[in-house]
Amino acid sequence: MKKLCFLLLLLPLAFGSCDDDDESRVETWTVASEKGVDRIGMDIGYTPAYIVKASPNGNWFADAIHIQNFTFEKGYECVLRVRIDPVPEMICDGPAYNYTMEKLISRTPAEPPVDPKSFSPELDVTIASEQGEYFGTPGYWFKDMRYTDSYWLPFPWEIEGFDFKPGFEARIQIQPVAEYDEAKGDYEVKYYQTELISSEEKASEGIPVS
Repeated sequence: MKKLCFLLLLLPLAFGSCDDDDESRVETWTVASEKGVDRIGMDIGYTPAYIVKASPNGNWFADAIHIQNFTFEKGYECVLRVRIDPVPEMICDGPAYNYTMEKLISRTPAEPPVDPKSFSPELDVTIASEQGEYFGTPGYWFKDMRYTDSYWLPFPWEIEGFDFKPGFEARIQIQPVAEYDEAKGDYEVKYYQTELISSEEKASEGIPVS
């Protein structure tokens, strides 16, 4: 199933920084040889993301940032000199900075330094007892169980390992994982059921009208 149009319009969060600096600067980053996942805005959807270390002694983390002039290659760890420019007129949900590779310092065949799945959280969701469509995209209705006031939202992705049964409301844990598609030559996010918490025969209440 394809992502919904409104999700595609959401941009990843700005590359993590505690700087309030409005001046351009240059840093040396290491980009790992595999990708992890990063959340799309504040949504439960995820997208493939670089696994990055922003300084020699820094921690690895995943971010779906766009680095101009840089081409990622699976299996190669790269060290880059990156220029960071603040966005003069930041739009809502847009990045606070632009990132441009000034120089490729090294490109080395390597295994990932950390497990890419370590950036993949397990999400506790309830799946409604009936499926529907949202803007023409078929999928599930879900509630994010992190929130007590959660309401039904569309989930337009397949969930690997989940056996949907019409008329049954299921609470499950799912995990987004970035996987490399050889045919496409790129990564895509797949969602896997990691635990079936409960499955109850009932008609879910309050499902939006498709």
